[in-house]
Amino acid sequence: MFIFIAFVISAHSVAQGDIKKGEQLYQSCISCHGDKAQGNDKLNAPTLAGQYQWYLSAQIQNFKDGKRGAQANDKLGQQMVAMANLLTDEAAIEDVSSYLASLEKVKVTETLSADLRNGDNKYNAVCGGCHGKDAQGNKNLKAPNLSLLSTGYLTTQIKNYQSSNRGYHVDDKYGRQMKMMAGTVQKDSDLADIVAFINTLPVN
Repeated sequence: MFIFIAFVISAHSVAQGDIKKGEQLYQSCISCHGDKAQGNDKLNAPTLAGQYQWYLSAQIQNFKDGKRGAQANDKLGQQMVAMANLLTDEAAIEDVSSYLASLEKVKVTETLSADLRNGDNKYNAVCGGCHGKDAQGNKNLKAPNLSLLSTGYLTTQIKNYQSSNRGYHVDDKYGRQMKMMAGTVQKDSDLADIVAFINTLPVN
């Protein structure tokens, strides 16, 4: 498998958080997510650069509130709970998520053996209604941009939903919706085709 990273610059809106303070707060995250928030598949740490501020802040809050990372089998989620708790108030969450949203988007493109036609069909049947035909996400539906994420991270998270490591909390409305949708992908081959198809999509 050959991997290359392309940096894509695009203008996007950022919430009112203090980006400079957010950059300082992010320093504790670099060891896993990278100096440009480009992510690290070996650590199952996703790309954060250019992801939507509202999604990042919501997920940090979910870790703090026990809606993510509370399951015994979710070791990486538990690590994120500890890191999220370093952000002591809502302002800190807004600052770091605004900083991350302000960064240049990072696209990890992989050459994979997959049935992209099947992946296209399955993606649009299962995922496209919320995440959009180009996997760019939808704020109204609280659906993040998937086109930024690596196939390894996407695969792990869909399996986490399937195994109830995510989407288990009664107050995690959107996580429970994702758990239901992930459950409709019953074949590993279909999952591999879906994430490979997402990886072919451009990021903007």
